[in-house]
Amino acid sequence: MGLPQSNPVQVQLLTSGTHEGQGLLLDAPFACTANAYFWFTVQDVAGGTSAYFKQLDLEGFEQTFGLPIEADRTDLSAVFDTARISGHWWYFRRSAGQSALINILYGCLASALAELTHGVVYSDDGAWDFELFPALPQEFDRWFMRPEYALSQERKQWAGQIRDSLLKEMISE
Repeated sequence: MGLPQSNPVQVQLLTSGTHEGQGLLLDAPFACTANAYFWFTVQDVAGGTSAYFKQLDLEGFEQTFGLPIEADRTDLSAVFDTARISGHWWYFRRSAGQSALINILYGCLASALAELTHGVVYSDDGAWDFELFPALPQEFDRWFMRPEYALSQERKQWAGQIRDSLLKEMISE
């Protein structure tokens, strides 16, 4: 977006329910137990986004391995293979009302993780054009938060609001 500065992203490993910090080794594999999650924040910005590591539900989902993706997407066969081999999937959450920077972080982290794990970005939280999912990371990066690629006027306005808010947030710092 042409901004001259970058803000460091911080991560914590927290226990689900109590939100107590756990030890986190940044050189360890990116994984956690079912009773923990990663909490990502940006220095000096309120809020954050969380990432959860989940076991695939293989029962009754032989084709999709429990992933929320249509099995007939032949271009995603490698994604299904990777999921089957790993036995896990990730999802990110962010709450409504987060700052523009956290909304950007949410998508960037999801795309980066999808790229690193040979996966896809998928969302059904209503913030993005549902019809564009699942998206390979390189596809997602092309249209993410770019109003000109939005499929609806509502999503176009949303991406424009985030972009404008981000510029205001970063300039006011």
